[in-house]
Amino acid sequence: MAKQRVGYFEDREDPEAQCSRCRLCELICAFHHHQVGNPRRAKIKVIALGKGVDIPVVCLNCGEAPCMNICPTGALYRKERDGMVLVRPDVCIGCAMCVSVCPAGAITLDLVEGTAAKCDLCGGEPQCVAYCPAKVLRLTDAELVSGKRMRTFARLLVHAEEGRDGSSPQ
Repeated sequence: MAKQRVGYFEDREDPEAQCSRCRLCELICAFHHHQVGNPRRAKIKVIALGKGVDIPVVCLNCGEAPCMNICPTGALYRKERDGMVLVRPDVCIGCAMCVSVCPAGAITLDLVEGTAAKCDLCGGEPQCVAYCPAKVLRLTDAELVSGKRMRTFARLLVHAEEGRDGSSPQ
């Protein structure tokens, strides 16, 4: 089975194909996993890069996953079937070492449970994808997401810089 992850695909030229900043993905995630409407409990996060530029952050399921390598208890592991990195909450001690080394910033600490929290694709049917009104979140091939995400993120950073000082970067 091919490695899959939630991908963020935005077209800055098409206003209908951009993150609407509604944060519904966070609410749906929190409700699906914890039955609460608290976005702080979500396993997906929306971060603001600048004026009017927000981007959903999801786990990249890195090949050489630094979170797995640094975990002192082995709470983070990779599923053999699809290569997805998951958390064993019963083994996690909440030290947050994985949070500090995650290159995507996609691992957080669930302050209620005291354990690491990261996307688990909702068992193969990611609810953030199903409910994203702008349809910028998609379940797709992991390799496609990596390259596309890097280009999108770079373009959004440039856009955010332009918005800060009103000028174009040189």
